[in-house]
Amino acid sequence: MLEKARRAGLERVRGVGGIGVIPPNWRAASRKRPTYDPRPLVRRTRRELHALRQRPRPDLRALWDEQRNRDYRALLRKHRALLAGLTAAAVLAAADSSFAWGVTDRTPGPQEALRVTFAYPQELQSTPPSVRRYLNAVANGERIREQAVVAAAARATLERARAEAAAAVAGEWQPWMSSGTTPLPPGSILPGAGGFVLPARGIFTSGFGSRWGTFHNGIDIAGPIGTPIYAVANGTVIDAGPAQGFGLWVRIRHDDGSITVYGHMYDFFVSVGERVPAGMQIARMGNRGDSTGPHLHFEVIQNGQHVDPAAWLAQRGLGFG
Repeated sequence: MLEKARRAGLERVRGVGGIGVIPPNWRAASRKRPTYDPRPLVRRTRRELHALRQRPRPDLRALWDEQRNRDYRALLRKHRALLAGLTAAAVLAAADSSFAWGVTDRTPGPQEALRVTFAYPQELQSTPPSVRRYLNAVANGERIREQAVVAAAARATLERARAEAAAAVAGEWQPWMSSGTTPLPPGSILPGAGGFVLPARGIFTSGFGSRWGTFHNGIDIAGPIGTPIYAVANGTVIDAGPAQGFGLWVRIRHDDGSITVYGHMYDFFVSVGERVPAGMQIARMGNRGDSTGPHLHFEVIQNGQHVDPAAWLAQRGLGFG
């Protein structure tokens, strides 16, 4: 009984789960297996081909007339969703492609325009960029520099005052002790017999009077940037710093009450309230403010009125050759 059950279990799981039991009559069973016969399929295929040959041929003219008379509008309406999708796909594909139709790399002839290629699309700007921020940056830089010039002049004035005071305390003889005038610092020039000097050495380029539709209140003396500028006579500094149209200026009130003005300077070395002698270098020639080139703009004011500086200097024995 147990042996029969074991055999029945093996028969149920034969070939499953990795268990393989070869029956003793496997050779005879394989010989009795039916073989495939293709002849019925060949006979059926021949019948179908014969039926296709016997089918009547289509009338080409009738087909042409049918296609010509076909309602394509109805066909388009029927497949409008499909056509819309194809059109959208084509547009999107064209947007990512580059069009180089008619582009050539040959050298163009005279008065001939050719298409050129670019690696990347050109970025065009419809409105020109504003330069206001650049102008504001320049103006801010000018203000910072002007403040630095004023601070440096104040330090120079203080250093001169300290040096003179130290010399007096030490008992050293100073020229101003006997003459009552401030001594000339280095870089100055000696005044003439009348106590006056030219404001700068250079080329006389513009005189006093009408010019360019306006009135020119002074004279212009041109020279390289950095040319020394001198106080024309003894006096006291009443202005030293930025000025509208002049960039930087210095104004000196002299002992006779007249006022001289020095404009367009690169920088200056005096401060408001400082006593300056004739011939002292007070500044250097520049091109600041409303200027067409490096020069000194020099004015003379008497009794509140502008006078011709060239005539004023000539009365004191000075002139430009």
